[in-house]
Amino acid sequence: MRGRGSFLLSILGLSFSLLLALLLRDWALRSPYFRIEQITVKGNRLLDREEILQLAKPAEGQNIFRFKASQIDNQLEANPIVERAKIVKRPPHLIEIRVEEQEPLFLVNRGGRLLVQGDGFTIDPHSPLDLPILSGTDDLGERYAEELALRMKREDPTLLDMVSQIRWEKGITLWLQDGCRVELGEGNFGEKTSHLKRLLALLKDAGDNPGFIDLRFRGQAVVSKGRKL
Repeated sequence: MRGRGSFLLSILGLSFSLLLALLLRDWALRSPYFRIEQITVKGNRLLDREEILQLAKPAEGQNIFRFKASQIDNQLEANPIVERAKIVKRPPHLIEIRVEEQEPLFLVNRGGRLLVQGDGFTIDPHSPLDLPILSGTDDLGERYAEELALRMKREDPTLLDMVSQIRWEKGITLWLQDGCRVELGEGNFGEKTSHLKRLLALLKDAGDNPGFIDLRFRGQAVVSKGRKL
């Protein structure tokens, strides 16, 4: 009998716990205490924070447990610059929008507009994003610039960081952050990138600050302190 009584008490205790959980859940879903009052954004560099907040504006005032994040996720991920988006609920009042953006290699100056390489997404000219800017371009020039930038990133990411401008005009010309102009011409960018990295290291060790480097011709390097020969 004692065993049966203990079993009944266990069942009653479990039933009470489930009932209490259901009552708490129902209270949380109805309580004004869990209304969304604050929305934060993390991870955005290219996308405008205010535009993201506008997408999430309808969430304000909703119960945080009833709020369905999928609509905002889908709207953000429809943007070509967004790799993935995630909404994190932080009861009682906060939702956090986490954005993972694509990582472009450079920006494209086309008719005075700055476009993100690869997808044509326009960004604010005053964006804090610090990437090389490609100008004088057509589709072929953008393909060459992408090939070169990928080679640089694989060889040494700091090498790409040294580039401020890329120009395509029957060949690739780079302007480095220190003002040095580098002529690379067309193709063979793997060898030219390695050559440029070694050459810049040697010049730095020697205390030289070149104004012009010509690597257009295989196996040759022309260096001048002026901007050109």
